[in-house]
Amino acid sequence: MDHPFKFSGLVSPHNLFHQMEDYAQSGHVIPPTWVPTAWGNVAQYAATVTDTNPSYDPAGDCNGYFMSSKYQPNNNCYAYGCNIATNSFPQPGRASGAPSLSSNFTAQHVKDNAVSDGLIYIGNTAKDIAKHAATYPSGGHYVALMFSAPESNIGGSGINWPGDYHWARCDNLQASSWSQKDGGDQVTNFDFAGNPITDPALANWTVNQGPVRGGAEYVVSYDFYCYMFVPSSGVNII
Repeated sequence: MDHPFKFSGLVSPHNLFHQMEDYAQSGHVIPPTWVPTAWGNVAQYAATVTDTNPSYDPAGDCNGYFMSSKYQPNNNCYAYGCNIATNSFPQPGRASGAPSLSSNFTAQHVKDNAVSDGLIYIGNTAKDIAKHAATYPSGGHYVALMFSAPESNIGGSGINWPGDYHWARCDNLQASSWSQKDGGDQVTNFDFAGNPITDPALANWTVNQGPVRGGAEYVVSYDFYCYMFVPSSGVNII
């Protein structure tokens, strides 16, 4: 069996609740709804809720669906970044029919799939955000994409890290305030080192995944890739 890594964006192969219907083992996944997509049928545990206010408000954001009292485990960093609680652990490109994220996917692939879903590529500097903000009409918010590249045969253990992606959301551009949701965890405005997120490009996105075969600790680093914009309408994810 593969090492049970923790993923921020991707669906873990050990989590049967968020697999595609043709992959899920019979009797293990019984969602209230299967949603058809170009990738196959997706398990959805509650209706999609969209919120147009990106302010940091975990308890009220998308009816509180990002918190443990409701549907926290079914919404990942992409759902939180887009401010759309799909309750399906959404994946970039799945709603729009873009190519699925394979074991050899790249940051460019994730970005292109997000564009296919309706997000807008901005650039990789704060100046790019400022330029866009000065010309774009009101309505929407910014997100940042981080990426951890796949790695084969970690430390000679025979275990492969398939790679992963992570998103952070801008809550207040003027105050340089950002927040994030790491996979099925709760929402926080701190990075992985416990520091307030003022710029995702400079934040700490390093995670100790624990010991792999052989006892060595495996540390995963997500590198900042780009900034994107989520319009208040026209974005579709699942």
